[in-house]
Amino acid sequence: MNKDDLSNDILDVYNDDRLSTPKDITGSLVRGPSRGYITIAQNSEDIDYLEMSYALALSLKASQEHNKLCVCVDEETKKLITDKHRDVFDAIVDIPWNDDAKGDKWKIHNKWKYPHMTPYDETIILDSDMIFTESVDYWWDYLGKKDVWCCTNVKTFRNEDVTSNYYRTKFTQLGLPNVYSNFTYFNKSELTFEFFRMVELIMTHWNVYFDKFLAGVGQNWMSADVAYALAVQLLDIEEETCDYDIKDIPTFVHMKSMVQNVPETQIESNWTKSITSELGDDLQVKIGNFTQTLPVHYVEKNWMDSNKIKQLEDAVL
Repeated sequence: MNKDDLSNDILDVYNDDRLSTPKDITGSLVRGPSRGYITIAQNSEDIDYLEMSYALALSLKASQEHNKLCVCVDEETKKLITDKHRDVFDAIVDIPWNDDAKGDKWKIHNKWKYPHMTPYDETIILDSDMIFTESVDYWWDYLGKKDVWCCTNVKTFRNEDVTSNYYRTKFTQLGLPNVYSNFTYFNKSELTFEFFRMVELIMTHWNVYFDKFLAGVGQNWMSADVAYALAVQLLDIEEETCDYDIKDIPTFVHMKSMVQNVPETQIESNWTKSITSELGDDLQVKIGNFTQTLPVHYVEKNWMDSNKIKQLEDAVL
């Protein structure tokens, strides 16, 4: 299926022109280095995504040569920005065209807007609940071989390939591309904007796309992973955006409990209650005595606490 098959009312979104140069919180046009990371920070009642983004930015500064981070915020989160954030964030950008995630606890509905928010020529999407410990700078040249590169393989804390579909029955039963949205590379290209326009359509008209393509198995709620995977499938661009033969670029440690190759009786749904972990003085993350050399998606938001942030601040500032 391609965009020509879509109904005219949905296609209205496809045909409007959008500025691709974002504005920062002062209203000035953002111009930046050619390579950088981007994340969305939208605080909810009980989760401080801004503080996790701050920790992410510090970890990038401590470990990467390409360490720029653009943080995208809504109006309420913007009010919480202080000088400490401005000193570490390389760009702070308003989420454009209203807040599609307003009122939702799980803030994913703006994740089609990245190419309209990034100040960089080449961008890697991250979730705010991630931390870097060692350089992955050499990945950039490799990822640049594609206009869009979706991560399709992730690791356990013991650096094993995740093979469980515990959280992904919809992917396996419907044959969706095995996309993990929170490490997605893109550059400024026609394919990029075509891909994210399709993600926009899916997210904006979720019920329509769910009923037609996704009903019957697995989760019935919208996730960025499912939306990105369906966009890849509908546009028939899996070969252009995914590479299943390469297991280690890009990848990250994905700390969802039930994919760690640990018997379910030995691990709680919150992995931090079952597996020891620490951030050392050398800023190395150890989980279950395994030193993490890849980006870590720690998932459990309370893992990043004030003590770890102080360690990162002491090392960077």
